[in-house]
Amino acid sequence: MIRQYAQPGFTLIEMLVALGIIAILAAIAVPQFAFYMNRESVTDAVELAEPIREDIRAFYVQHQAFPVDNEHADVPPSDKLLGNEVTGMDVENGAIHIQFGNKAHDYLDGKTLSLRPITVQGSPDSPMSWVCGNSRAPDGMTAHGRNRTDIKPGMLPLNCRELDAGEAD
Repeated sequence: MIRQYAQPGFTLIEMLVALGIIAILAAIAVPQFAFYMNRESVTDAVELAEPIREDIRAFYVQHQAFPVDNEHADVPPSDKLLGNEVTGMDVENGAIHIQFGNKAHDYLDGKTLSLRPITVQGSPDSPMSWVCGNSRAPDGMTAHGRNRTDIKPGMLPLNCRELDAGEAD
């Protein structure tokens, strides 16, 4: 009589099942990570534009109007406003248009994100705020400048897109 001893370890079927589960999880996680990275790039670009937003805010307080271009806003030319993922920033009638490139993900390369100042209607002394991308101005406020954002809403952070009723992400 031959004795068979149970061998420790996994059978081939068990290994294939585990590998299949890992493959499914990776197939779900990789696209989500790409969306996350694009959103982070957009967030970084918005932070990079903060000094220009302050210059536009100061211009508005002094002149009660928005600068028409970079020179009028007293900021460097677009090709001198660079970042890791940004190839330039144009000021146009108070709005800031951020062009993506350099080390930006392929999807963002050549795309534009607009930041537009918003003011309270009929109250020029009220504080100014900003809307990002496709986001609308709240009731009672007016957005200034043109929105040239051409990035798909799903690639934008939540504060830069207009959510439909019931949309969470």
